[in-house]
Amino acid sequence: MKFFDERQNEIECSQWLSTYLRYYYLDGPKWNGRPRNQTSRFVEGHVSSLLAQGALLSRGDIEDVMAWKLGLVDHRRSEATRQIVCRQNWPANLTPRFRFGPSDFSTSIPYLAANMAATVAAVNKDPQYLFNLVRRQLPQVRGFGYVYILTIQFLITGGKFPIYDKFAHVAALAIDQGLMPASPPASFLKYSQLATWGSYQAYMNLLASIRSACPHPQNSPMFISRDLDRALWVYGHFFETNLSAISTGTR
Repeated sequence: MKFFDERQNEIECSQWLSTYLRYYYLDGPKWNGRPRNQTSRFVEGHVSSLLAQGALLSRGDIEDVMAWKLGLVDHRRSEATRQIVCRQNWPANLTPRFRFGPSDFSTSIPYLAANMAATVAAVNKDPQYLFNLVRRQLPQVRGFGYVYILTIQFLITGGKFPIYDKFAHVAALAIDQGLMPASPPASFLKYSQLATWGSYQAYMNLLASIRSACPHPQNSPMFISRDLDRALWVYGHFFETNLSAISTGTR
């Protein structure tokens, strides 16, 4: 397990965190155009407040966090206006269009909101509950894939189950394998798309090993800290040229 700065120098995790966290926000720097996108501090604060709230999310809460996860938030306008500003007429139609076609959340988000208490109880009893709804392609979770439903699980469990992101996964693999930014694509042959609960557990195990090497808030209920997750998301973009064949979720 190794951590590197932008110039390929090996560093400790605490320094790695401070190095890459500054790239996360709109007012942070870029390094050769990376990361492609950066985040409004106002939007991130809103998501963090929902995470701290945990459990019973309203329909508006779900719409906001899914807009953030789906990449539908206009971060610059949101930062300027101090309110969540979305693209593609979200949340009015809840059916954004992507490269491979539309994703229809118009029934699933209202369903989850209306049944939030029962959903929280079901997840507390069986952590795979939401994941299995997607696996069975039930109409209650129409539009949700594994990556997106884990975002809901992340919020309602207060971070006990980590959010999933392809860039964070690639970053975690790079750290685990001791790879530097700009390593050749062949180095990522161990990467595979999130397709089973077992593969999500393997991702959690990978994060746990990195967490043990990094500063972690005492008594935190979260699986990994938000700072670690943000830094992983940024770091994964430093390997972005190696991701052409990867088509899993967004942030």
